[in-house]
Amino acid sequence: MADASKRNSAAGKIATPRTGSAPPAPPMLDTLEALSKAIGARIKLTTTAPHSQTLEGSLFTACTITNLVAVHTRTSSGNASSQPGDYHIVPVSRIQSFQITSLASDGAQSITTAQPSIGPVDIKRLREREETRIRKLKEEDDNRGRGVSKEAQEIYDSLRRVNVPIRWHNAEMIVHEFVIITPPYRPEDCRSAKDKSAILTRVKQILEGEKRKLKERESATAPRKGG
Repeated sequence: MADASKRNSAAGKIATPRTGSAPPAPPMLDTLEALSKAIGARIKLTTTAPHSQTLEGSLFTACTITNLVAVHTRTSSGNASSQPGDYHIVPVSRIQSFQITSLASDGAQSITTAQPSIGPVDIKRLREREETRIRKLKEEDDNRGRGVSKEAQEIYDSLRRVNVPIRWHNAEMIVHEFVIITPPYRPEDCRSAKDKSAILTRVKQILEGEKRKLKERESATAPRKGG
């Protein structure tokens, strides 16, 4: 009875045939950690399908931030520093397998000995540039009217270009914080408190001049009829 049970159990198991495919790629973090300790060594690296390729050369760098490796495949001859590089950037996730063929030599090129030299990255300067760009984008967004016509935005931008303090409040333009310009943004559409009449008069004059310039510019760029 026991023998029959064993035979039935064995018959229920289906053997999985071995395929001729390559072994699975090692975990990405393990691969990156191993490669980061082999900077400057010569390696043979194979990438995964569908565009599988094999690269052989010196390991230039293995970046733990971008998860990328760079392999220099050009064989150096003569003065290596004067020869252009042939670098291949490979995502670690695409590495099927790799093999270290020789350890780094004293003259091996790495990120610290690369020619031309790679200087340190000024993180503070990069952050300042990022903050400046963010402020500029926010300013551009604040100065973009919501639900206004193209002509209205052109009038607004024209007033800004002549350094008139202006901002949007819904569809109204607020100038000098005292004058309100309502659609369709003509001089007669300007209003202010009685004690701000001088500013109101000045804003009307500027608005009239800028609208005239826009009209002249539009006429100059319009195609002429009859050739």
